[in-house]
Amino acid sequence: MDERVLALCELSNDMLFHKIPREQLPFYVDESLKAGRETARTLAGRDVLELYRESGIAIREGGSGKRSYGLILRGQVTMGKEGCSVEIYRDSIEALSLHSGGDGEAALTYDEALRVHLAHEYFHFWEYQNDCSVVERLPAVITLSVLGLHRKARINRCGEVAAHAFAKELLNLSDLPNLYDYRYLIDTGAMERAAFDRLCAEMAALVPNNQE
Repeated sequence: MDERVLALCELSNDMLFHKIPREQLPFYVDESLKAGRETARTLAGRDVLELYRESGIAIREGGSGKRSYGLILRGQVTMGKEGCSVEIYRDSIEALSLHSGGDGEAALTYDEALRVHLAHEYFHFWEYQNDCSVVERLPAVITLSVLGLHRKARINRCGEVAAHAFAKELLNLSDLPNLYDYRYLIDTGAMERAAFDRLCAEMAALVPNNQE
């Protein structure tokens, strides 16, 4: 599936999505995808669990995932001066793996689903450890203008798009991994397939010329 469309689906969840000028949407999508993809290419061939060990990031199995906007949270991340860690909600990862198939593709195994989640979170750890936030690197958008004065804010979901692109590149996935979340929602009845198709068509109209 067109990764720019999936990226825009993710970006559309940002509270300030409507503040991004339409003509600038391809820029935010492409720069976010590029950031994640290029970072992954510096780690080509590396195993994500090995990256966690080398970075001193602890992986722990925690309790049950909590629901948020129809999705079960996959885990909880802690980043700070005292160290970084990720707590994995096994039941949530298992649910994702069971409901991740579709469009002729087999569902992920638990190990595959776990690695997708860990790769996504590793990108955020990498941003933190290298003081290199994708969100901060991209221009802020104007959220309010009064008498020539402008209030601006960052588009936080750009970081999520970059993390998806990182996971896709590092793990050699066929699609951005947020597609698995949409398949989960559809398979569990939280979202109708027709609604997802409409969303994709709407997003495709905003980035009509595909670029790799």
